[in-house]
Amino acid sequence: MSLIKLPVCINTQLYIEPNIKMYYPLVYGLCDYTIQQKINGQIYKKMFHLFNEVRHLNLPTNIEGSYEIKTNERNVLSLSLTALGDFKGAHPKTVIKSLNFDVNTGKNYPLSDLFKPRSDYIERISNIIKKEIKEREIPLIEDFKSIGANQDYYIADKNLVIYFQQYEISPYYVGFPYFSIPIYYLEDIIKENSILERMIRFF
Repeated sequence: MSLIKLPVCINTQLYIEPNIKMYYPLVYGLCDYTIQQKINGQIYKKMFHLFNEVRHLNLPTNIEGSYEIKTNERNVLSLSLTALGDFKGAHPKTVIKSLNFDVNTGKNYPLSDLFKPRSDYIERISNIIKKEIKEREIPLIEDFKSIGANQDYYIADKNLVIYFQQYEISPYYVGFPYFSIPIYYLEDIIKENSILERMIRFF
């Protein structure tokens, strides 16, 4: 069995309907078609979730969106979907959501599944973010207390990137606050065989 784990093949698809134009990724060429369909089904479902997030309930909304691949190696696929809803208001509404797959199983990992049971990952990550907020002088709506148990994140360049939606912790003009944490800072609490552990393993 080869130790080389190649990136998965990605094909860009375009979803169009009246007032919606969204580019999204489609995985293809996996040996296990069931897992391939499982991954693609979750991407498709998340895309429609984004539409509902940015659509204004009472006003016509034009929606545009795209995606970014953050990691595609070691049988880990981490990606972000972005949708912008323009309803001619003061500010368009933008939402970013990420999916973090084990390509071997098709499982999408929430943040909590990356760490050992009963570990203090929330406190550890929150303390790192508090320090960065202070160092970078990031404006806040109110004092930052803690991340959520399943805070938005993606994996990129052996970093765990925690991020917040617009208005979640900061004013609109700040955009999306991102906090890039080297995985090695959390190595002692990472769950064995999780996608995060795979990123720091030699093979």
